[in-house]
Amino acid sequence: MFNIAQYLEKFKTLGLGDQSLKEAFVSVIREVVGMEIEEKSIIVKDGEIIIKVSPSIKNAIYIKKTQILKKVEERVGQKTIDIR
Repeated sequence: MFNIAQYLEKFKTLGLGDQSLKEAFVSVIREVVGMEIEEKSIIVKDGEIIIKVSPSIKNAIYIKKTQILKKVEERVGQKTIDIR
């Protein structure tokens, strides 16, 4: 017999993946780069992380890009494609 509760369980966390990825990215940036960015300045689209911050912060992030992506992948468990 079909159990509706089990079927609806998969929709419970829909959309939370992006939020957890943003939180992990913010904490990794704080840890690795030593700068604060807000979650609202991060957009997750098709596995890419798009950041809307000043050019100086972007440069600091791009310098340590591989280290940041590695730590985000460890924390979230999913691989991000790129940072833009």
